[in-house]
Amino acid sequence: MDFDASFFKEEERCGFLVTEKRKKVWAVGMELLEQFDRVCKKHGLRYFVYYGTLLGAVRHQGYIPWDDDIDVVMFRDDYERFQLIASEEFTEPYFFQNSYTDCVLWPFSKIRDSRTTAIERRFTNLRDFHHGIFMDVFPLDSVSDGINEQFSVIENIQRLLWRTITDPKNLLIELKAGTSFLLESDFILDLIKMDAVMRFKVFEDFNAAHFGETGQVNYIMEEMMCTRYQSVSMEWFQDTIYLPFEQIQVPAPVGYDQILTRSYGDYSQLVQGGTAHEGVILEPDIPYKEYFEKYL
Repeated sequence: MDFDASFFKEEERCGFLVTEKRKKVWAVGMELLEQFDRVCKKHGLRYFVYYGTLLGAVRHQGYIPWDDDIDVVMFRDDYERFQLIASEEFTEPYFFQNSYTDCVLWPFSKIRDSRTTAIERRFTNLRDFHHGIFMDVFPLDSVSDGINEQFSVIENIQRLLWRTITDPKNLLIELKAGTSFLLESDFILDLIKMDAVMRFKVFEDFNAAHFGETGQVNYIMEEMMCTRYQSVSMEWFQDTIYLPFEQIQVPAPVGYDQILTRSYGDYSQLVQGGTAHEGVILEPDIPYKEYFEKYL
């Protein structure tokens, strides 16, 4: 992607100073999105900008001035297809990072640029981990819609499967104490004996098997952690519209107004804050391996 030199010029936006360095981080994010878009078009996969990227596209026609990354979502069925081909499509200097390709256990994916640095302090001891500047790819799963009364059982099983990944020790203690669960005790024990990545695969397969059973979707962690990002109607994603975003056009769900209102209320009001990546070491001009050697 070609950027005019003027793009990187320091400027004030909405009372916030956007530095040349932040502009460079933005440029990496847009280049990652360009690569991601190429792969999705090649394989017929749908995606939408979401979270702060969607808000930025609608309200700022680009990045929120104090934001620093790109977020997209995909329906679970497209996301599963994407995971199958991503490692072959994203080769050096790019890297497809998820629970199957790197030493992490998280229910989403990242596309990273290895020519850059984005080091989260909790991972500074992981030198073999990929630390390039990234964009996030989140799957949207079916969640309760108040119509399918049986789906509450599905949600409880989802939470239980997630516990086998993140909290197996306490789950074992509860099993030994005689606590009953929706799944058979022997099945839970067999799961816990598996490698953590295999447990994660069971969790994802279960989510995929029940996708489309309700009219509401959400990133599953928003449901489990009860964040402000509430579930949204699948109808709001029926069509795609393209919105200006800095120097490019990005795909947004046709119901973006309903989605943003549900998450942010009056989203036209500016509320300056940090990003979800406060404390991340960002260096757009230094490969992370070089940064480790020089500074960590």
